[in-house]
Amino acid sequence: MEDQWRIAPFDAEWRDLFLEIGLKLRHSLGGWAIRIDHVGSTSIIGMDAKPIIDIQISVENIEDESSYKWLIEKNGFELRPENPDRTKKYFREVPGNRRTHIHVRQAGSYSEQLTLLFRDYLRYSSEDRQRYIQEKHRLMNLYKNDRPKYVEGKGPIVWDILQKAHIWSQETGWRPGKTDV
Repeated sequence: MEDQWRIAPFDAEWRDLFLEIGLKLRHSLGGWAIRIDHVGSTSIIGMDAKPIIDIQISVENIEDESSYKWLIEKNGFELRPENPDRTKKYFREVPGNRRTHIHVRQAGSYSEQLTLLFRDYLRYSSEDRQRYIQEKHRLMNLYKNDRPKYVEGKGPIVWDILQKAHIWSQETGWRPGKTDV
């Protein structure tokens, strides 16, 4: 299996990988999923990224786990109940499959909207996209063998970009577009 703990140059195939998985999830989840979106760095054209597909599924009631959990699991993913982030339910691929992160979030929640805003702003701003790429490479070089430090190290630039994204959203009247699948 490909080493996915690295920063890879943008690959147009990432969208195809998302669509393959996203369409299967859409077929299984039907109306239980209000939105299914390609998020994270692989969703941004021109963005270097860890070659891991991130998918955000927005549901009406995140606490009604029994309505969606088994539908996601039948597509080859398993719930990671040890996830400390209480704003989402986190699923990963079953062992032996390509690394994929699924984030189930409450539709309309702050965390759902923030994820979409961050993605959309970086799609818009080539300057901040380049800054983020450079910082990700710098951090990967520093913390290749320390994932928590890499993730923690991204915090300052992510918050800086989110501040700019907030201003941009006010200036443009940003709203999430249609669901990706």
